[in-house]
Amino acid sequence: MALRAATTASPRQMADLLDAPETEALTHEAMSWPDRARALAVQDADSYVAAGALLLGIKTLSQKADATFDPNIKLWNDGHKAAIAMKAEIKAPLLDAERIIKAGLVSYDQEQQRIQRAEQARQDEIARQEREAAALAHAAALETEGTLYGDTAMVADAHALIDETLNAPPPPVALVPKATPKVAGVSMRTDWSATCTDLLALVRYVAQHPEHVNLIQFNQTAGTQMARAQRERMHVPGVRAVPTQRVAAGR
Repeated sequence: MALRAATTASPRQMADLLDAPETEALTHEAMSWPDRARALAVQDADSYVAAGALLLGIKTLSQKADATFDPNIKLWNDGHKAAIAMKAEIKAPLLDAERIIKAGLVSYDQEQQRIQRAEQARQDEIARQEREAAALAHAAALETEGTLYGDTAMVADAHALIDETLNAPPPPVALVPKATPKVAGVSMRTDWSATCTDLLALVRYVAQHPEHVNLIQFNQTAGTQMARAQRERMHVPGVRAVPTQRVAAGR
């Protein structure tokens, strides 16, 4: 009902408005103005005054177009806003429920990752201890045999094997699967983004590494405000105050 109350013009009525005789007359007159403007060369005082008169005529026709279309534009715009508001009202609880469910899925998956990492570490440690125990037993046997027979090279090999075993990287172990179930149409992904924590540090870095100048963006609003305040007195390296002439017309 809110949508119907906000819009009383149907698509057919909208089309009829665009085809109305008054609209056609406005369009025809407006289309003639560029040629009239091009035909007038501002070369002396009289043509300057004539150009000013044309400019005021353009302003008058523009105001007439505003008066013709603005009420209907407001009507359609209000209807558009009402439709957007109704859609947002329906989608808001759905988005809220989606956030709740996604948070639960992420929390569960993170817990499964923690369990997976803990189990992987446990199995890695078991494999390391087993390999270390076997290597040390073998080294002990070599050392015993070398000592028994007076073979110093065998004893040295035993000591080298012990050092190698203690400093060796852990043995490869099959990866422990994660217990998060697969759901068709639902996937888990990791998104990355960046945030600036120290702007001055970033500026100093870019000054030393200009190939990363894309990390810094000129603040057009702040620059324009400074230019308006200081005008030709503005002197900032890398920034220039640019004056632009404008013509104002009104009745």
